[in-house]
Amino acid sequence: MPARLKKGSLLAERYEILRVSGSGSFGVVYAARDTMEEHLVAIKEMPMQSIVDCERQAQLRAVLTHPSIPRIFSYFATEENSYLVQQLVLGSDLEAVLEKHFGFLPEKTVLDWGIQICDVLDYLHTHPLHAVIFRDLKPNNVMVDDKGRIYLVDFGLARIFPPRFFERPQPLFEHLRKGLAIGTEGYSPPEQYEGIVLPQSDLYAAGASLHHLLTRRDPRKEPAFSFDETPVRSINPEVSEAFEAIIMKCLERDPQKRYPTADALRSELKALARQLKHDAALQGSAEK
Repeated sequence: MPARLKKGSLLAERYEILRVSGSGSFGVVYAARDTMEEHLVAIKEMPMQSIVDCERQAQLRAVLTHPSIPRIFSYFATEENSYLVQQLVLGSDLEAVLEKHFGFLPEKTVLDWGIQICDVLDYLHTHPLHAVIFRDLKPNNVMVDDKGRIYLVDFGLARIFPPRFFERPQPLFEHLRKGLAIGTEGYSPPEQYEGIVLPQSDLYAAGASLHHLLTRRDPRKEPAFSFDETPVRSINPEVSEAFEAIIMKCLERDPQKRYPTADALRSELKALARQLKHDAALQGSAEK
């Protein structure tokens, strides 16, 4: 979808367009200045029919308060397009970061991103009002700012469930366990192709994203569910065996063989971060 608004133009008699900050099949994202509130915002432009999705996202994110989830300020539609106005993240998505980086990204950096991703996934999966499964985790749906803070930026495919839905059997809500087969090829787990989503489904996508970031192997261009044929270290031997093992566990085809929760995965990643920091300190002492 090509950009329609020009730099300096005024949208809805309020938002001054500063630049295009992203584009794709979903639409165009502009950086803009809210002339009434005098702060910067991101405005996502989509076809007019997407106004229902804008409303759904606004209602969902109204109850989500997490530093890694950008706030939504408003939404509106014109005769041609719908617009979602949200907090502007000054940074780049992780796929853009990877494309600009020469060679492999540092393990420590990707590990820190993984911990932050797990932090926001744990918040979503255990939300007290309704569990939220993101369903479309991938590097270009995750942004990082100049301070290294991670943000999930597109909740268009997120699905909500009743409180504590995944914590115990819910036979009365069995019909809620299946839905449309939706997501992004390469990052979505096998069960999601059958319309089934679980907290472990987001963990598979997290593993696929970390694998992509560490190896530069784009899963969208590879046969589906072929990660077991290309372990991380077979492409990037600089990655620790422990990190490879964590990622490959996330990528198990059977959801029950993955980590049970985002918190469990986060604990493993934090333990690895501490170990790597300890090993680096010992190596530094030995070299003095």
